Amino acid sequence: MEIVLVKEKETPGTWRFKENKEYHPMTIYLTKEQVKELGNPESIKVTITAA
Repeated sequence: MEIVLVKEKETPGTWRFKENKEYHPMTIYLTKEQVKELGNPESIKVTITAA
């Protein structure tokens, strides 16, 4: 499964990326250093696999 998360909000130490869904969206927080390492993207794609 692939999920696309878009940059939503900046906090003092992190960026919040959120899935574009109305109900039960996935949200992740990345440090500003992590976002910088990724090239400061406006969106990220997450791949989820069952273990």
